[in-house]
Amino acid sequence: MRAVTKAELIVKRRKMMLFAGILAALIIGMISFSINASAEDSREVYTYYTSYEVQAGDTLWTIADQFMGPDFTNKTDFIANVKKMNHLSSDSITAGNYLIIEYSSYDKL
Repeated sequence: MRAVTKAELIVKRRKMMLFAGILAALIIGMISFSINASAEDSREVYTYYTSYEVQAGDTLWTIADQFMGPDFTNKTDFIANVKKMNHLSSDSITAGNYLIIEYSSYDKL
């Protein structure tokens, strides 16, 4: 069995310290991210309603891009809400018609 030299011990300790530093940085980053995410989720969300005139070329998907806020996390749910509020049975909308749109914001008007 061969003896471990002092230089090999130093290299081994440095590798262990580097690994511990990287691990600590990852843990701190994950904690920081979760704190920021929960702080944003705890903010008050205000709900508003507006009348929107459908423009030529508009679809429910493009309208969702304009008005989707923190209350909705996916477009399908937002579109289903718009269809329900406006008694639409299909995704078809016509330019010149008006839609009632529910939207949300972290800002109080």
